[in-house]
Formats: sequence, structure tokens, C-alpha cells
Amino acid sequence: MASGAIHALALRKAPAYSEAGGHSMLDKDLIDAARGALPCDLNLANCQLIDLLAGEIRKGMTVSIRKGVVVGVNDGLRAAKTIDLKGLYLAPGLVDSHVHIESSFLTPAEYARVVVPRGTTSVIADPHEIANVQGYDGMRYMLAASEGLPLDIYFMVPSCVPATDFDTAGAALFASDMYPFLREERVLGLGEVMNYPGVLSKDQKLLDKIAIFRGAGKPIDGHAPGLAGKDLSAYIAAGIGSDHECTTPAEAREKLAKGMYIMLREGSTAKDLRNLIPAITRSTADRFLICSDDRHPDDLVDEGHMDHALRLLLAGGVDPIDAFRIACRNPGTWFGLPGMGAVAPGWKADLVAFESLDRFEAKIVWKAGQVVAEDGKLREEPQAMRPPLRDSVNIKWLTLEDFRIPLPAAFTAGRGRIRVIEARPNSIITGELLIEPLIVDGHAVSDTGRDLMKLFVIERHTGSGSIGKGFITGFGMKRGALGCTISHDSHNMIIAGVDDASIFKAARHLNKLRGGLVFAVGDEVLLDLPLPIAGLMSDRDARFVVERLHEFEELFRREGFANPSPLMTLSFMALPVIPSLKITDRGLIDVDRFVPVELFTD
Repeated sequence: MASGAIHALALRKAPAYSEAGGHSMLDKDLIDAARGALPCDLNLANCQLIDLLAGEIRKGMTVSIRKGVVVGVNDGLRAAKTIDLKGLYLAPGLVDSHVHIESSFLTPAEYARVVVPRGTTSVIADPHEIANVQGYDGMRYMLAASEGLPLDIYFMVPSCVPATDFDTAGAALFASDMYPFLREERVLGLGEVMNYPGVLSKDQKLLDKIAIFRGAGKPIDGHAPGLAGKDLSAYIAAGIGSDHECTTPAEAREKLAKGMYIMLREGSTAKDLRNLIPAITRSTADRFLICSDDRHPDDLVDEGHMDHALRLLLAGGVDPIDAFRIACRNPGTWFGLPGMGAVAPGWKADLVAFESLDRFEAKIVWKAGQVVAEDGKLREEPQAMRPPLRDSVNIKWLTLEDFRIPLPAAFTAGRGRIRVIEARPNSIITGELLIEPLIVDGHAVSDTGRDLMKLFVIERHTGSGSIGKGFITGFGMKRGALGCTISHDSHNMIIAGVDDASIFKAARHLNKLRGGLVFAVGDEVLLDLPLPIAGLMSDRDARFVVERLHEFEELFRREGFANPSPLMTLSFMALPVIPSLKITDRGLIDVDRFVPVELFTD
């Protein structure tokens, strides 16, 4: 679909529909307001307009708005209210083109409270995380919990639930489960197709999902790290038109040349945007978007959301017009959202005013022509909906023995090795090392002198008792155990630790919390963050979550962790679609070859 029907959806002007008529009745008042026969609701006067259609910055402009839609620009229209912007820049609202809201640990309402004051007016969410835990019910929860917010939250239907057959997910979404979502106005297409080997091997269940959305003319997002050459061409030919996994300009250029949209990712662990700026030219700028993918709330609060990504583009030398097209307009093109991303008659009045191009910072944010945020704060608190959702942490009864790793009978001391996951700073791509283990009483144990920690993934959906056992390096942990119920993509319980007692305590405490984050030393819990909503999201406000995460950061500093983002890094160690070595509840996976491998090897 990269060069097919979906790309024929040129960015159209926003349809001016009445509230009563939904998407079936044109609001005639907008025609009268645009002609001056009726007053507008609002004039935004004396602004420097970021005109993404003409490709220029226009000074001294007045933007006229009626019923949430722009009806005129410098047309001399009268309005019930006029705001003098006193030379502020005015641009369309920012768009996050690919995000897993659950990775912020926040409910949709709390997420909106954090990102809207920063200039974000729309996000395209893939509820892949909660769908892997709760399936169809998880998708419905996110749709219900995101209604009535000062943020447009659109959704892509998760394509890989479960992500692979190498681990145990809490649910499954088959092609037949997806049909009802095609009728949802806020559901745009099929979410990232991570199982690219499944596409290439023509897995029928996966191809059925793709066929549903391709047949409906809906966009299909991709996820293909490092895929190139003929395999990339085959992946695109299947109907997949975007990718957010590029890490080098060369990779981005090949995917661009073959018709894909490239999402520039700036998350909490994966930070690829700066590296990809050399691939952005005036000729290719209309094929780029920005996204956060997975971003923790402390990063959202302390560093920013799409405003942070936009600042990186501008600081990296990208022309301002191109930077704003990437941040505002291009998502509407790819996702087929009319009226998103420009300030012109017929387009949605989702706007942001700011003082400087040198350092973008949202001063006023409008949603559908209404001020929703000013000077970094929401005008009104969003009304949080709390749809019912069942508990999701269900592990079998554990004992200390479950966390011991005995040597196999054929193991030869001095010659035998273990496969070790090498965690790398600010990356979800891992290495594979072969290391001689430290042996105590016939068991392989952690070795802090060589930064070698035990690593466990415990199935937490069905109580099967399945536990994957391995080792990891790259944390610099000196004592205790770090655990969480966030482990992409099946979100089983994952724990890295120095000693069995600490690991055992962390597992029991996570079960008690109904999911969350924990650091334990021996039989003592030093810090936790409860995430009782599917084991992924907090039922508390953003302030509590951010404060608790800051406490985790301080704890990591005190404990001497070498990894700059231990929690986010740990959460990706069970993702068997990102190279090279990962672990699931069923054991180690060689992602490059897409096969299970043994922990011990000669």
C-alpha cells in the first residue's frame, strides 16, 4: 500500500460537518461565516502564521474560526471575540504519529493532561500493550477511556496479538475480532506489523489481518528494523506503508525510495531522530513524521513530547516549514485524516501559539477553536473515565527454587558457556555474548564483578508456571532485584537480579500490587509503583507517577546502576522481534534467526 490506494488519499480540507449530522451533513453556517454573513466565534489577530500550504511564514495575519473550523485567513471577518496574539507564531497542533499510551503508565486522561499543554492536539495510538494483556476488552477500554478529552486520540488496531509464538500473551486478536473496529470513527487502520518474518513466510493468519485493512483502503503501519533489499520490497508489497524503526540515514533513504513514510522516533530508550536528520531534504520532507513510540511520563514532563521532537528538528538545521510539516501536516496525509495539519479555510482549528522558532515552547493551545491550555497548564481538568477492567496478574505459586539455574548434565566447566543478553545504552537492540558462568554449588549465579545478572520472565496471564531463565549484562546492578509487569509485548513479569531472595521478593510483591514496578533487596521492598490497570497503567494522577519515577531514578543513582534507563531497558528484553538476543517465558530467542536457543552452549 506504500504506493497504492492509501497514498491516493491526498490531504483534503476538513469537512465542515454539523454536530447533529456527524459526517453526513455539511454545516451551512460555516459557508455564511466565511462570506461574512454570520459572525465568527473567534478571530486570532496579529499572528505570524506558519503557512504549511504556501510554504512560508506570513506576518500580520488574522485567523477566523467558527464552530471549531477555520473559515478565513485575513478575510476581514467579524467575530464575537478577538484575541490579539501580539506577533506570536501560530501553527497547527502537533501530532504524535505512533505511540503506545500505556508505556507512559498513565490513563488516556492523565496522558492528555501532560501532553496537550505542550502543543500536542492529536495522537495516533496503537494499544498493542493492553491488547496483549486483555485483548478485545483492552481495545474497548482504551476507546472508552479516551472519549471527551481535549486531545484527539485515534487508534490503530494491534496487528500482532500475540506478537509471536515464542511467548505467552494474555489474549489474541484474530482477523475476525478486528471487523467491528472498522466501524469505529477513531480507528484508522492496522497497527505496526512487527512480525515481518511472518509476512515474508506468508503466514496466513497475519495476511488475513492485512487483507482486511488493505481491502478497506486503510493505512497499515510497519515495524521492520534493518529490513532491506528484496525482503523489504516484499514487506512493502504486502501493503505496509510506514516504519518507525530506522536507525541510520541509509536505512531511511532505502525505505523512502521504496515508498514508505518514515516516522522519526524520539522515545525514552530509542532515540533515533537526531541520527535520521541527514535523510531529510526538501524533496523527502513530506514523507517524514515524528513519533514517541514509548515514552515515560517523567520524560514527558521534564523534557517534552512532540515539542521536544520539534525542537530537535529545528536545532538540527531542518527548515522550519519542513519541520512543521513533519510535526503537523504529514500525519494527516498518511492516515487519511482530512483537515489535520494546516491553518486554512475548512481545516480544523487545532492550533498552537508560541514565541520563538529558536526554542519552540507552546504558549496557547486551541482544540477545535477553544483554548484548552495556556502557559503550560490545562484550562480544565479532563474528566477521567474509568471503564471496568479485570485484574490481569495471575501467576502460579512460586518458591525460591524457581529462581535457581542448575547446570545441565553435559556442561563442562572451563569450556561451557552461557548465552548472555547484552543491553546497550539508549537502544532496544541487544547483543549476544558467550560468557563462562560463575558456578556455585552446581548452579549458574549472578556475578556483579562482571556485571552479569540473572534474568527471569514469568508468565502472568494464565498461571501456567512457565518461566524463562537467562542472564543479562549492561545494568551495573550491585545488589537486589528490579522487576516489572511491563515487558513488551506480551507483558509477562520480568525480573533482573543479583540474588534469589531479592528476585523472589520482587515477584511476590508484583503479584500483590496487581502489577507495577519494584526494586527489592532481600526481603525488603525499597521502592515500588503500583500499576493495577492491566499491570501497565496507574490509577493515580500523573504527578504521583512522575514523582515515584523520579524516586526510582534517584535509587538507581544511589545503587550505582550503569544503565541510563534501567526500567525502560528491562521492559524491552522480552521483545522477540528486535535483534539480537531476547528472552520470553519460554526461554531465549535468537531474533536474527527467529529461533529458540539454549542458555548453555559448548
